[in-house]
Amino acid sequence: MATYRAVRVDPVTERDALLALWARNLPVHGDVAAKHQWLYLDSPGGHSEAFLLRAPTGEAVGCAGIVNRELWSAGHPVRAGLFADISVDRAHRSGLPAIVLQREVKRHVDATFDLCYGLPNTHAIALYRKLGYHELGKMKRYVRVLRRGGYLARYVAGRQLPAGLSGAATACSRAAGALIDGPVHLLEVARASLSSVTSSLTWLPDFDTRFDRLWEATRDAVGIACRRDAAFLRWRFSRKPSEQNAIAALINRTTDRLRAYAVVRGASGEAAELGDFFGPRDALDDLLTLLPPALYRRGHTSIGVRFLGDPSIAALLEAHRFSPRDAQRSVIVSQGASGAIATATLHDPAAWYLTDLDEDT
Repeated sequence: MATYRAVRVDPVTERDALLALWARNLPVHGDVAAKHQWLYLDSPGGHSEAFLLRAPTGEAVGCAGIVNRELWSAGHPVRAGLFADISVDRAHRSGLPAIVLQREVKRHVDATFDLCYGLPNTHAIALYRKLGYHELGKMKRYVRVLRRGGYLARYVAGRQLPAGLSGAATACSRAAGALIDGPVHLLEVARASLSSVTSSLTWLPDFDTRFDRLWEATRDAVGIACRRDAAFLRWRFSRKPSEQNAIAALINRTTDRLRAYAVVRGASGEAAELGDFFGPRDALDDLLTLLPPALYRRGHTSIGVRFLGDPSIAALLEAHRFSPRDAQRSVIVSQGASGAIATATLHDPAAWYLTDLDEDT
């Protein structure tokens, strides 16, 4: 009796099937062919891997990807597989097809990689648990408001006000927000001036060799973290199709050494989203002091960042008035056959350093 089967395929020869499945099922921003080239062929970790789910008719009705990532733990590199582009056509989402696909993926990654991890959507968590993955925790989003007028206006708009008062109240709320923002910004500039005595916040055009030196000096002290040298960061943030990022670098004024950095996306007038931030804790403290006034001057309305890991980093964000908001994206992990990282460490969220850099796309 014919049934569903999952097979590992060459992402080059099966490019058309993968692109068609992505276009039908995934929210790909921009050109799917450009994404395929970037994620599956150009990754610094080598070609990514792909699986196809075939229906009893032989038709490709689902897919899954595994991106090669290099993590570091206790001073040693660890070969990791990051789940990507998992999808099944709507007509085949009865449960069994997804299980067939995911069982084959898990069998392969457990035998091939030191560990695998991913950030599945909420609908898939039950399946991952059933297959034996450990739910590490949820990526928490932290937000710091820079311009209060828009927030006050949305609050007013949500109130049940007479039609004649609504417009005036919205205008007043924006004006009130601006009155609050001015003194707050001046206070932030004054605080930043203390940190700027020894370091400056500089916007860089590219990831240079200073990022290599920062990664080499810091990687052994951050727990389980993805490689963050210049080559990887350039691929992840500067070469990604349909996305533009700015590089905010904390530079020592005397030595020109890179102390910490943040990768920022978002246009003026919008929220600034930190795709990644990294450095020793004292340098991150200075970075988070200098970054808000710099982003305010660029016209951003707020700063958002997602993080899961070392509680001292979460506490640092809150100390800099980043408020915890939603925590919707779960992180799942599985130990590979090599046992490169002790299970107790692998399952401890405090042992990790995860940001949006660890997303699959």
